[in-house]
Amino acid sequence: MKCLSRIAWVLLSLNAATGQGTGVRSQFDAASIKVMEGGRSGLGSLRGGPGTSSPGRLTGAATLKLLLMRAYDLREFQIAGPGWIESARYEIQARLPDGADAAQLRVMLRSLLAERFGLEAHRETRQLAAYELTPAKGGPKLTPSTKSEVREDRADTPTSPKFVKGADGLPELRPGGDVPRTYAVVLGGPDGLLYKVWGRRETMAELADRLYAQLGRPVIDATGLKGEYDFTLSWAVESAGGVVPRNGPPPDEIEMGSAPVLPGFGITIFAAVEKQLGLRLEEKRLPVELLVVDRANAKPTEN
Repeated sequence: MKCLSRIAWVLLSLNAATGQGTGVRSQFDAASIKVMEGGRSGLGSLRGGPGTSSPGRLTGAATLKLLLMRAYDLREFQIAGPGWIESARYEIQARLPDGADAAQLRVMLRSLLAERFGLEAHRETRQLAAYELTPAKGGPKLTPSTKSEVREDRADTPTSPKFVKGADGLPELRPGGDVPRTYAVVLGGPDGLLYKVWGRRETMAELADRLYAQLGRPVIDATGLKGEYDFTLSWAVESAGGVVPRNGPPPDEIEMGSAPVLPGFGITIFAAVEKQLGLRLEEKRLPVELLVVDRANAKPTEN
């Protein structure tokens, strides 16, 4: 029965990818995908598409894992498969039909993955060690965002804001200043690292992803909060020589694991989330739905 369920899901997935019975445009107007040489870390980036300043084009240098995340609207920890899906990179350029929305883009990406990579996959639910993000006692301390302009691609390098030194020793925005989108700074010292993030127009799902990147464990949003929020979050970690600079723009220029904070150095990310955001991280084992890659070609059909 499990095997039959998996086969049924794959068939349904392929039907969705080809648009059978949906009346939805399932193909890009044009699409090119090529293997990239060189070993860069990270999942890569995709720029453009519905809801951005370039709605008719999708471009980037992305891993198969990132393409799967966009195609199936899943988070990084929800994709399982061979190791190369998060290391091999591909240059993608695609032109979307006029008026395509986010749901149609996902269908087009699924079609592209099935045709060019020969993707076969199934869904399954696993119990994973995770953190559940919930409102803390006293309620959230988040400011609903009032900005309504088109969201720029997160891969775009933001204009550097103007800072002054804050009371906590971390940079603070000058009075009346702001950042164009989420921005982060990291300061190193003899005892470790101090982080400060100015979140702008972030959903709770995006905040959960940000926390996952620091904690190395799935963070499940159970806040019940909808919409986009602005916030400021700062915390400290002990440096153990494991800091790896990235080539990307802030806020993703540092990749590291969470570690205990030295006495008197600062507060942990757990305490910061509760004190500064009015939210709570609780360690649990939770059921998480995964997309498991059964088969895919590392060298896709290019055109």
